[in-house]
Amino acid sequence: MYEYIFKSLLEAETGLVYFTSPSLLRHLELLKKDDMSFHYEMATDEKTAFELGLAGAFAHKRVACVFSTEEIYETMDPLMTSAYTGVKKGFIIVCIKDTPHEASFIGLFSKLPVISIEGDSEFPYVVDYCFNISEKYEIPIILQVSLPEEGTELSKDWKDKIEPPKRREARFIKDPNRWAATPSFRFKLHQILNKKIEDIREEFETYKGNEIKIKGKTGIITPKKSFADFYSEDTSTLMISTIFPLPERLVEAFINQMDEVYLIEEEHPALELQIRERCKIKSEIIKVPSRIEKRDESLYGFLVIRDWCGPASSINIAHGIKKTDADKKIVAITFENHFFHSGMPAFVNVLYNNSSFVLLIIVSEGENEIRRFMEGCGFKNFFHIRQLEEIKDFKDNKELTVLFYRGMI
Repeated sequence: MYEYIFKSLLEAETGLVYFTSPSLLRHLELLKKDDMSFHYEMATDEKTAFELGLAGAFAHKRVACVFSTEEIYETMDPLMTSAYTGVKKGFIIVCIKDTPHEASFIGLFSKLPVISIEGDSEFPYVVDYCFNISEKYEIPIILQVSLPEEGTELSKDWKDKIEPPKRREARFIKDPNRWAATPSFRFKLHQILNKKIEDIREEFETYKGNEIKIKGKTGIITPKKSFADFYSEDTSTLMISTIFPLPERLVEAFINQMDEVYLIEEEHPALELQIRERCKIKSEIIKVPSRIEKRDESLYGFLVIRDWCGPASSINIAHGIKKTDADKKIVAITFENHFFHSGMPAFVNVLYNNSSFVLLIIVSEGENEIRRFMEGCGFKNFFHIRQLEEIKDFKDNKELTVLFYRGMI
């Protein structure tokens, strides 16, 4: 499926592709040929990947960043700014939903358009549509993709020969009114952005991925087909793919035909907050697991601290707890990509302030690079463990200890 996604992007003349997951490398390597005029790059973290993509879109290149729906949350600083600066060529942020996390509600506070699709049947059409919207209104667009189940046949043979993308020469135009972030310029960009959103809302009124089926006077509005499976066959449905900005006239017309309407979405009410007239609406929230729910988690006698507040935030949280309760046994758990994202300055800080806890880094490909960084800081108290229960051996350590582990916790 990933090769199919990349192939669809390349067929849409995407010239630059950025991502952070090592597992995606082999899919692009299979597609890369000597005569293909596209560039792909695995960045050390999501923020870097997004900024690389944004730079390419500034310079008249068609760009795609490919993240999971969880990884996009690590791009928030440049992502929020990108709505105002805009782009000069198409820029799609493809968010693959392979975790319970949703990216769909990001549009409400970032003011970036969001389209969500399930399966693969409409993916090539949606990619073209997203690029057209992005280029017409000079704004990045978020595309959330729910992967089909294993064994599902793809609607298109991705093994066909790919036509090479058209070569687009880079061309950055210096324009302080657009790229500078001073208050006077930003206010003008804010006005322009509001106008863009309303124009895109009008475009979404006729988007063919929003499907209406009238069968009775009880209706369901939902972004996911599976949510409608619990209702009877005579229930009317409005499947919304354009999450933000919501096509208001389409939604209001559906509501006006119903006696009662159930609005079903996941934990964050992305659709509900955009519907003005809600007297007929009965909301249902599908709760998904949250990464910050288990605050009292323990592991082999350690209090577990995870990245609740952002990439590698567990390091700073653990340090803060140890400074208020020096006797508490703490293991801070982070991932190698989170360490590269924000963990290095946090690690330098705990070294400087003589903190003492166990830092467990879940690694895949970057263990040697992290070791070299730590050695450069004069730190060598790190170990690789093969079994999770080996953590018990470090419970009585009185100094900062780093453990590398391949696996999930």
